[in-house]
Formats: sequence, C-alpha cells, structure tokens
Amino acid sequence: MRVEVALTQSLVPEVLAPGTAVVVIDVVRATSVVCCALAAGARGVTPVAGVDESRELAGRTGALLVGERGGLPPDGFDLGNSPGDFTTEICEGREVVLTTTNGTAAVARCQGAARLLGACLLNAEATARSLVDQAHDDVLLVCAGSGGHVAMDDVAAAGCIGGSLALLGGAEPGDGMRVAAAVFDTWKHDLQGLLRRSLSGRKLADVGLATDLLDCARVDTIPVVAELDEAGVFRRAGS
Repeated sequence: MRVEVALTQSLVPEVLAPGTAVVVIDVVRATSVVCCALAAGARGVTPVAGVDESRELAGRTGALLVGERGGLPPDGFDLGNSPGDFTTEICEGREVVLTTTNGTAAVARCQGAARLLGACLLNAEATARSLVDQAHDDVLLVCAGSGGHVAMDDVAAAGCIGGSLALLGGAEPGDGMRVAAAVFDTWKHDLQGLLRRSLSGRKLADVGLATDLLDCARVDTIPVVAELDEAGVFRRAGS
C-alpha cells in the first residue's frame, strides 16, 4: 500500500490514480462532526459546499441543517459545527446536511475518488483498519487546511492514520506522509496543545469555541468509518 498526504486540498492531483482511496481530514471540525453525528445515530451526513444550497436541501428533505461560516452557524441553522452538540437525542434516525468553510469544500474536490472516507483523530484507527481490510494499493490522505493554508491539526491526524496504516499493513509512505508522521510523533502526547496552537484552533478560540478542541483531540475514541456513498452522503460503513 502506497500512502501519500496532500498537506492542503490545493495539492490534490486533478487526476487520481485508478483505484485510489481518498481520506478527507478536517479535524477542526467538519470530519469530527461527521464522525460524531454518525456515532450518535444519524442515518447520513451530506456535505454541501454552499450555505444557500444547504438550506434548500435541508428544507426539501427535512434534514438537520448544520455547519458554520467564520466558525459560527449561519442564520436559521439548527446547529453549528461543534462535535459535542451531536447527541443521540438530536441525531438518531435523522439525515444531516453539513456545510463548512474548509471540510466540505475538500470533499467536493475529491469526488472522483474510487473510495472516499471522512476521518479525524477520533476515528483514526478505525479508518486505517478499513483501508487495510479493503487492500487499497494507493491511499491519499487529504488535509482540508484552513483558508488555503496548512492546518497543523489536519497534518497531525494524517500522521496518526498513516502510523496505524504502517502498523497494520506495512504502508509505503511518500514524503508528505513522512512529514505528517513527524508532526504527529512530535505532538502525540499533547494533541490538545497542538490544536490550541494550530491556525484552526486559534480561529476557533477567537469566536469563543475553544472548548470544542477537547472534543476533537480524543484519539481513537469513536470506532466509526465514515464513507461517502454514490449519492454523496457519508454513511457509517457496514450499516
């Protein structure tokens, strides 16, 4: 298995190698929310790029409308983008429509992948096990980034997933993967500190949501594999 990391979504190749499995990572906070919503019983999470498009889809389908712009929920949204808000009482049996500044855009950029997963620190090992079980030859871990810049939290999560892939399946890392692994190894005993210092974490603190970082930093606590289906909806793999 060859594993590479795109340190920002702008580095995703226009044409992916046939059969490539892509993992989109937006630790703070889109893929953490996808993971938490599915773990709380949501039937699916549909990532949508635009706010107006999200409102239209949720209004038409009765889905829970969630997400953020500038870190905060747009007017009329049911929830923002705080992982801790996605409880069983709110999510169970519901469809969710999600729009965010970086994460949902990264998913849209990777739609041509043979397989597309959403991952974060919370489900790093579960995601790695699924990739190994499916015996993919090529895996691309895509860091959503923050406003077009590298986001250290996403890079660290890519390093965490890559490390699990190496242990489970003898992954062959590219240079981007080696960079991500080095970041994770440096910070693995203080991931909350990494998130607080990251660009994404500092932006979140600026809008009063720094406590969300605690919910995003819990490595391997939610054994959910979030896989995008043919309709463009993240579902819990195997459900």
